[in-house]
Amino acid sequence: MGYRQIAAALRAAIEGGDHPPGSRLPTEHDLAARYEVSRETVRRALAQLKTLGLVTTATSQGTVVAHPPVRLTLAHYAGAVDPQREGHTLGPWETACAQQGVPATVEVTGVDRLPAPAAVAARLGVPEGAEVIRRGRRMFAGGDLAQLQESWVPAAIAAGTPLEQPGKLVGGLYAALTAAGVVLATASEEVGGRLPTAAEQEALGLPEAASVLEVWRVTRDRSGRAVEVLHSVSDARRVARAYDDLPIG
Repeated sequence: MGYRQIAAALRAAIEGGDHPPGSRLPTEHDLAARYEVSRETVRRALAQLKTLGLVTTATSQGTVVAHPPVRLTLAHYAGAVDPQREGHTLGPWETACAQQGVPATVEVTGVDRLPAPAAVAARLGVPEGAEVIRRGRRMFAGGDLAQLQESWVPAAIAAGTPLEQPGKLVGGLYAALTAAGVVLATASEEVGGRLPTAAEQEALGLPEAASVLEVWRVTRDRSGRAVEVLHSVSDARRVARAYDDLPIG
């Protein structure tokens, strides 16, 4: 039996529920014995499943069945403005993961005051080079890095608030904007798929020819002023965007 046949058999078992998300597959030794092949053949089969996003490999756990893509909706962001909501200390990413039974972690990679890049300035409606606060984050799902995020907020809005301070924002960025007195009103998103840059491919651990899901979001307050620009790049195998109950007509 070749590695493709083994990969197909394991895929069928995973998709059929024999190996639920988060569970460990049999060891390479056990799989080699089951299919009467070498461990190298088993490794090639597991590598194919990893490329498909069906399994992940953790040194302490062996080969683990991956969770389905995290379903992220605008409702997860809208809910963050309510300080009385259940789980109000969690941000939108953590809330979405918790609802789907996926362990989640958010890592802040940097908070900087800098001139707005052209693409950000255009979306904020400010002159290129105007001062903004950039917050970088990495979103993990089930131990895997699933999404890279950057947010830009005008420096005048962030001044004197946790938005310009290092460290994680309790409840997420929308909660911090609301606490700063900003009344959020609308969010517009541009969503598209593309090939990753070399840096994105390395950071997300993507195989060759894998795709990423790119989102640009502009959030506005009640007066129509843009108060945040978000740019996210996700492993398309790990994240799904969902838009429910949109008006028609």
